[in-house]
Amino acid sequence: MITFLVKLSLVLKPFHKFTYLLAIVLIANIVYQLVFSVMPSATDSNEIMLNFLALAWLALVNFMIQVFSRIPVASQSKSTILVRIKNRFHQGFYYLLSLVFIVISIAVILLSFKMLRL
Repeated sequence: MITFLVKLSLVLKPFHKFTYLLAIVLIANIVYQLVFSVMPSATDSNEIMLNFLALAWLALVNFMIQVFSRIPVASQSKSTILVRIKNRFHQGFYYLLSLVFIVISIAVILLSFKMLRL
């Protein structure tokens, strides 16, 4: 699973600046709707919630691009016991991080279905 995340993050790496731009646009839209709304209605609050949901998706994609495109390659050369322990620790950390990423992704997917009432 971690190899899939690495490949996907390397494919999406050219778009990481675009995610920042979209996040800024969404934040500006949220601030505009909150500051300049005289009488908030149900449709306005629904739009704000959808903007927050889109912001969560952008944060998740940006997190994947930034973290999983920098995974160090495990070396197969003979090295000292401390270097091998350090490499195992790094691999375990990235596997734990990938599991957390998958759990958060599932939570955002469920939230998306709940928000869109599918």
